[in-house]
Amino acid sequence: MTILFQRGAAALCAACAVAATASHAHAGPLPPCIAATLSANNNILVVNDLAYDDPDETHARIPRTSTFRVLQRYVDINEGLRLNGPNAYWAHSLWSVVFTSSGKTPLIACPYTLVTDDGEFLVLIGEGFFGGAALSIYRRRDHPGEPFGGPGPDNGVLIRQVPLSDLWPPEHIPRMVNDHTPLWFASGTFVFSPDNRTLIHKTRWGKTLEINVETGQVRDQ
Repeated sequence: MTILFQRGAAALCAACAVAATASHAHAGPLPPCIAATLSANNNILVVNDLAYDDPDETHARIPRTSTFRVLQRYVDINEGLRLNGPNAYWAHSLWSVVFTSSGKTPLIACPYTLVTDDGEFLVLIGEGFFGGAALSIYRRRDHPGEPFGGPGPDNGVLIRQVPLSDLWPPEHIPRMVNDHTPLWFASGTFVFSPDNRTLIHKTRWGKTLEINVETGQVRDQ
C-alpha cells in the first residue's frame, strides 16, 4: 500500500525534532514524516492530519496541530450493494489524539505509530533520548461495552509516557547523539500480543520486554 503525504512535511517535522535537541545533538539524516499506519492485520488505519500556519504548501510552513485519527475498516453488511474491487476502505472514525503547538514545547507531528488491531490503543514512538518519552500510550476513551466517557469528541486518554530508562539500562543511554547514532528503536522489534493488551519489544541487544498498554508498566519477559 503506497501512502502519499504532503510535500515538505518531512523537512518541517525534522526541523522541529532537531530544534528540540540542538544542545545535545549534531545534525543527522532527515526522518520521514509518517502520514498513516496500518495495524498488523489491516483492520485499523491511523491517519495523521497536519494543520499548518500557512495553507500555501509552496511556502515554508510550520505545523500547528497534528491529529491522529483511528479509523475502522469499512465492511458493508449488504455485500451485494457495495463496491467490489481490489481496494480496502475506512469509513468510521473511532477516536483521535490531538496535539497543538504551544510555542513552549515541540509539536508531536510525525512520529512512528503502533496501533492495536482492535483499535483500542495507540502508541507513539518518541525520540527517547535526553528526557523525552520513548513511548506514549493512549487508549480509546469510549470502550465498547463500557459506560460512555462523556460528551464531545473522543480524543483519547493518555495512559503513560514511558521513558527510555524503563527500557534500557543506564549504561546504554548515550549522553550525545550524532549522525551515526541510530534511533533507540533501531534494530529492535515490536509486536502486540494476541489479545492486543501487551506490546512486546525486543531491544537491539536481544532483551525482551513486555509493556502493558492498559497501565504502561514495563517488565522483563
